[in-house]
Amino acid sequence: MAIDFPGLSSVQTAGNRGKVNEQAADQAPRAEASAVQSTPSGQSDTVRISDTAQALQRSENAQGSSDIDTDRVAQIKAAIEDGSYKIDNERIAERMLQFDKLLD
Repeated sequence: MAIDFPGLSSVQTAGNRGKVNEQAADQAPRAEASAVQSTPSGQSDTVRISDTAQALQRSENAQGSSDIDTDRVAQIKAAIEDGSYKIDNERIAERMLQFDKLLD
């Protein structure tokens, strides 16, 4: 996977692909430690979910609930609990083979 760095030519980035800068790796733990120490106590991190992500989550929640057959789920749970749920190994194997053929 290629990563584009704005402001750098392809020659500058191509020479460094796949290489770890040992000096930066050595300094990373120290930089993290100093960042943690410089955070004032009592202050917490915050996360903001974008409006697009929130809309996507709302649409998934609205659609997801109608696609679930709650009666069937309850039947399967009851069968598992009382030990009567049977697994059809041949059917599972056949479905796995069908799926594998789709990937070819």
